[in-house]
Amino acid sequence: MPINPRPTFNFPFADTSTPFDVTLAVPDTAEDLVTVPGGKKGRAISLVNEGPGTVAIAFDVTAIVTDLVLEPGDTYDDQNLEIATKLSFINVTAAVSPRVHGILWSGD
Repeated sequence: MPINPRPTFNFPFADTSTPFDVTLAVPDTAEDLVTVPGGKKGRAISLVNEGPGTVAIAFDVTAIVTDLVLEPGDTYDDQNLEIATKLSFINVTAAVSPRVHGILWSGD
């Protein structure tokens, strides 16, 4: 009878959840959406743009209006990430203060 080795999983482990619910305080100015806990990497994200207006999201840099664009009601989910510092967001629709909420899963 053959001996089968146990499989090794290389998926980055995520053991810390950081929920967030942020309304842009100053229209047309990028703000941090969520900060990655110290000593960890952001591994998975799930978020929704509640509106009003369209937002742009960026990882590890300050967001500009040409980054990942989410219309009101759009959701974004991703995994296998290595976000080192933060997620930033900015409104694409002028003079509104959109609300974005979700959860960031972080690990070593």
